[in-house]
Amino acid sequence: MIKSINSRMILTLVLMFGFSLASKSEIIKMVIKEDLASCTGVAPMTCMQVKYKNSKNWELFYNQISGFKHKPGYRYVILVDRTKRKNVPADASLYEYKLKRIVQKTKVKVKTNTAWDYVLKHKWKLIQMNGVTQTTSPVYMTFDGEKKRVTGKSGCNNFFGGYDKSEETLVFKQMAGTRMACSEDLNKLEHQFLSLLGDKTFKFDVADQTLNLYQNNKLVLMFGAAAL
Repeated sequence: MIKSINSRMILTLVLMFGFSLASKSEIIKMVIKEDLASCTGVAPMTCMQVKYKNSKNWELFYNQISGFKHKPGYRYVILVDRTKRKNVPADASLYEYKLKRIVQKTKVKVKTNTAWDYVLKHKWKLIQMNGVTQTTSPVYMTFDGEKKRVTGKSGCNNFFGGYDKSEETLVFKQMAGTRMACSEDLNKLEHQFLSLLGDKTFKFDVADQTLNLYQNNKLVLMFGAAAL
């Protein structure tokens, strides 16, 4: 009788333990993008970009997947075993991931970042105009790569317009701006800057975090990179 009760108790505990483990683990499908992205954890690093079942956009994945090695240039569809961790440290992931199976692996052409990609990701502050260093200039501009628009501050006013770009040239067009009253110094700075920029064509290059605009092989405008 006692032996029978003990057996039933052991079986019950085994089933409960098994159910507890099952409740903390699940199989999920993930799509892994072909290239890594810059991200910041404890320090700057690179992360995989993933999509889940209901994802519309790529999400940064700060964890590791045990048994999976990402190879740039390939997009993966994988099944992983995701297990909820106990006693999770404050800076750690709530889950552990283990590769179960690679469902699909497809070679994808990875876009190579260009100098212009760098331009699009930054604000450009005026640091030199016609050879004169601008130490406290409020002038800056930013570029919208999809709409082919340029916007910024020309002094105390805002300016905006369109642009066309080839491999070496940058053309500003249909430039306009607001008309707020400015101080005499800002009026002078603004007039000089807009006269130089105008609806004009420049040769350009990007070097040492500067965007340089040239006319007749002469550097006329230099901008320094700043965070957007």
